[in-house]
Amino acid sequence: MPRTFSHSSSRPSSRQAPPRGRSRRRAGPDAATLLQGAGLRVTPARVAVWDTLQSSDAPMSHADLEQLLPEAMDRVTLYRTLDRLHDAGLLHRSVGDDRVMRFAPHQVESVHARHAHFRCDNCGRLYCLDAKLPRKPALPEGFVVEGAEWTLHGRCPHCD
Repeated sequence: MPRTFSHSSSRPSSRQAPPRGRSRRRAGPDAATLLQGAGLRVTPARVAVWDTLQSSDAPMSHADLEQLLPEAMDRVTLYRTLDRLHDAGLLHRSVGDDRVMRFAPHQVESVHARHAHFRCDNCGRLYCLDAKLPRKPALPEGFVVEGAEWTLHGRCPHCD
């Protein structure tokens, strides 16, 4: 069964722990080492955002992060933190058909670096697929691929 992550636009009134089964700690360098290696200052906001994204099984939106961060963070700081981590090459950023931007760790061992997603058009759930991606198409001379996203969409089993 594919891993699922529900993306909700509503914000709960209190902080919630990640739902059971939807998060796990991945092995790899700690946040401080990674940030320093990318030439970034180590700040509590960057560490908290990185650790939260690193422990997720699915890409996360700004709203998802607001709900799951261990301590409240103002929206501007969160947006700036995500932008900075992305600009430093640490995060993959994608925009779905719902026009919501989602982030995932961008590194070789990241589960989000090389797989496809399925988005349910009815409920909005995003599923991580274990299927292999298609081969990169041949490009005309001078074109350089810097990223790709592969998202299928339709109806999930819960909405049939």
